Amino acid sequence: MNELKYDIKKIVEFLGGGIDETIIASLIGIFVSSVNDEFPAFAEAVAADDRSAIHKIGHKLKGSSANLGFEYFRKLCEDLEQHARNDLDFDYKAAFEQLGTEKQSIEEWFDSVKADYGL
Repeated sequence: MNELKYDIKKIVEFLGGGIDETIIASLIGIFVSSVNDEFPAFAEAVAADDRSAIHKIGHKLKGSSANLGFEYFRKLCEDLEQHARNDLDFDYKAAFEQLGTEKQSIEEWFDSVKADYGL
């Protein structure tokens, strides 16, 4: 199921082609690690309704996910970032839960393919 949603070959195409798939797989590994590093602080910010921190972390993760074509992850980060930046009432916890589900989906997919690239 995840193999249909994510595909390293499609990510290479998204990035303009001509890039070794192993390099892309390595970049995805770095992305996954970075998200895992940021997620505890993001969770704390959401729990505390710290909109400044939600904006900052959402912006950072939005950019890195956009660079790899993880569109739904990017969209969720953008929603969190924009609502927090504008100090709007929003169900930050529900959006963050959706983000966590998408994060898990990306991780599971990556875990299932990374050995194919020697990672």
